[in-house]
Amino acid sequence: MRRNSTGAGGRLHDGNRSENYRKALRALDGSGSLGAVDVDEFVDAIRKEFADRYCSIPVGIVGKCYLGEPFEVHTLALDGAILEHYHRGQVLPGGLERARALAVSPAYLAVEVYPDRMVCARADGSIVIMESDS
Repeated sequence: MRRNSTGAGGRLHDGNRSENYRKALRALDGSGSLGAVDVDEFVDAIRKEFADRYCSIPVGIVGKCYLGEPFEVHTLALDGAILEHYHRGQVLPGGLERARALAVSPAYLAVEVYPDRMVCARADGSIVIMESDS
């Protein structure tokens, strides 16, 4: 595994994403019917993906929302484990907006947002790293 670093000085997890991580991401759209404990379990599984590899945790994750209209994407802010669903055209906070177009693409399961890059996770666990222009 290469030792890439994020803008925050941590190491980037540049390997394939685990099945547990992908299951947790897929479960996020069911959060409207999940209790707080269930959401916490999913967030813990996502955090574990990075902690087990001593890697930086993304500032947030953006994924396509399957709850139906008017929702388009959902975000997960891992610092506070806040899950939000956003309408089409509603601006995402904290620099997450730049991931929206990638997140709604059928090519990706979710987009991890870091200060200096985005990592697009595919359903099979493979990833695409996109460096920031800034």
